[in-house]
Amino acid sequence: MPDINMIKDRSAVGSMSTERLPIVDISPYLDPESTEEARKVASQTLDKACREFGFFYVTGHGLAPEYMKSLLDLGHKFFELSQETKDTIHIFKSMDRVRGYQKIGENVTYAKRDQQEALDIYPEPENPSTARLEGSQLWPSEDDMPGFKSTLLDYTEKMKTVGHAFMKAMADSLGHREVFEELQNDNYWVLRVIGYPPLPAEFDPEKGISCGAHTDYGCLTFLLADDTPGALQVESKDGSWIPADPVPGAFVVNIGDIIDTITGHQYKSTYHRVIHRGSNYRVSMPFFFEPQRDQVIKPLEGFTPEGESVKEFTYFDHLKSMIYNHFVANDSPLPEKPNVNELTNRG
Repeated sequence: MPDINMIKDRSAVGSMSTERLPIVDISPYLDPESTEEARKVASQTLDKACREFGFFYVTGHGLAPEYMKSLLDLGHKFFELSQETKDTIHIFKSMDRVRGYQKIGENVTYAKRDQQEALDIYPEPENPSTARLEGSQLWPSEDDMPGFKSTLLDYTEKMKTVGHAFMKAMADSLGHREVFEELQNDNYWVLRVIGYPPLPAEFDPEKGISCGAHTDYGCLTFLLADDTPGALQVESKDGSWIPADPVPGAFVVNIGDIIDTITGHQYKSTYHRVIHRGSNYRVSMPFFFEPQRDQVIKPLEGFTPEGESVKEFTYFDHLKSMIYNHFVANDSPLPEKPNVNELTNRG
């Protein structure tokens, strides 16, 4: 476990950067008729973006802008439901106390309450139980949100196909094709639908922001967000913050802990935060593309950093060890110490 005193909260500090995130066109890995040269250009562009930023925009993913907007419209409609209706599927009413709706302030990052509300969705096991991440999924009723469940589950299948394309591109860049082929099998996933009210002008960022600075736990995160500018920010290598404003028709994509680990930190999972001070209600939908539940994670051969020993672990154990630290009811005390990610030594 890292020394907690050495971990710093980046949520409310740092100046804004003039850098901009790169753009990766992944279409050659989704088009069976693409040329080897086109795939080479795409994989090299991706490799550079992963090494220099760990964050990038993605085009050529095959999802129509109208379809992407329709998903965000569903997200807005969900958050427009009455508080009483949303509370009927609260996470603390779920079997495993992690699926469903969280009120504003109940998602906690670095021992501070995030100013967001959200719906968390996970794959449902064949035999749900009260064990960690083994419960049945809570969904809004068909009367309240017609077609919501079927639409979002269909979306997860589309996004797994996009995730597979990235694994193929990384194999072309890094080698170890057998590992990246394994990362395309029986993928676990997480989908969040997040609503951000604007922070009031007098809000104290030291008490929490829209979403505190953090890294993600899986392979890749594909962020679909509405056209609200000035909210999502990505930490650059010099500690300043790069604005990740929406680009029409593109996803914002970032590296998670699993890819960070297997590449020996050559592809870095990067701190990011949300500070929404606009006037509108912002909605985003991050899709987390993950390995199969029991996949053993370790650095690729030849990628273990010098002087570092990495103990093998399974993806699902890592997820379970981290995700439960983030939910604290508004009427419960916050943890005395921030939750720390042992893989990345970050909050």
